[in-house]
Amino acid sequence: MKQFAITLTTIILFIFCMNSCKKEMSYETGNGANGNSGGTITDSLGNCQLIIVKGTYKVDTLFTDSNYLLVQLNITSRGHYKVSTDSSNGFWFIDSGYALNTGLQTVKVKGYGKPLLPIVTTKTVSYDSSFCQINIDCGALPIITNDDYFPTTIGSNWTYYVGTSLTNNFTTTVSNLYAIIGTNAYSIFTTPYPSYNDTSFYRKDGNGNYYQFVTLLDTSTGPIDYPFLKDYKNVGDYWESDTVRGISYGQYVTVKYGFTIIAKNQPYTFNGIPYTNVIKVKEEYFEKSMFTASFSTSLDYDYAYYAKGKGWIATEFPSSPTYNMTIKSLPVIK
Repeated sequence: MKQFAITLTTIILFIFCMNSCKKEMSYETGNGANGNSGGTITDSLGNCQLIIVKGTYKVDTLFTDSNYLLVQLNITSRGHYKVSTDSSNGFWFIDSGYALNTGLQTVKVKGYGKPLLPIVTTKTVSYDSSFCQINIDCGALPIITNDDYFPTTIGSNWTYYVGTSLTNNFTTTVSNLYAIIGTNAYSIFTTPYPSYNDTSFYRKDGNGNYYQFVTLLDTSTGPIDYPFLKDYKNVGDYWESDTVRGISYGQYVTVKYGFTIIAKNQPYTFNGIPYTNVIKVKEEYFEKSMFTASFSTSLDYDYAYYAKGKGWIATEFPSSPTYNMTIKSLPVIK
């Protein structure tokens, strides 16, 4: 009997210890099912908490370690957590970890994939049983800046004189609209005239390249996107636009533009207004007919001037001064 009592006592103590350990393990892994943490991605009023989008999002560009979300969670019970999004437009975010403490915590959620379309993509961010939505610009909005050589901030405007008599003038303004053409986003510049409104499309890539989407020939197959300025180039550097086919004076021709940096970081004065940090660009027009193998020498050229923080301030036509365009007064940069 004594031996039986000792054995029974041992068994009872073993079971008690197991239950004690089991409770301790449960405490360590949180109160959620299967050791998962509990909480929300919203505050006590149901409002979404802070979510910060990091990285650059461009069409057909795979994500790197710089593409991630910083998500603020309200942890109510400790344990494993997982934060994820849907996979719309070819990319998604997902990450997991272990919450040791309750309360507000910011977690890093990695991004995967690559954007397929240049659109503003809405992502649903989920944690536990709560969710919030964020919008990520994948190239749908143009780069808008006012401190480079071609400001594109909405409402900025420039007034120019045309010709040498300084009587005719026109004003161009950055519209509050933008255009998506192909996979590129353009700022829209509008210039009202008595009988119509002229619309121009410009974009920049943030790396010193400035582009215009325009038709080189009215009879060409269509407009092209070409860089009219590269602010990082040195004096003497040259680049060209793509070629375009069209009809000129009744003949099928192929045309292109060539650009050369003539001066950089120089002062110029137009209509009594001095400008500093100006880049002067020679713009040349080249053409070849369907019967020739190579382009002719430059058929015409002009000089365009761009001032940092001011934009395009003048274009001079040496062979036709009556077409000169010079800025009338200081531009209004928003």
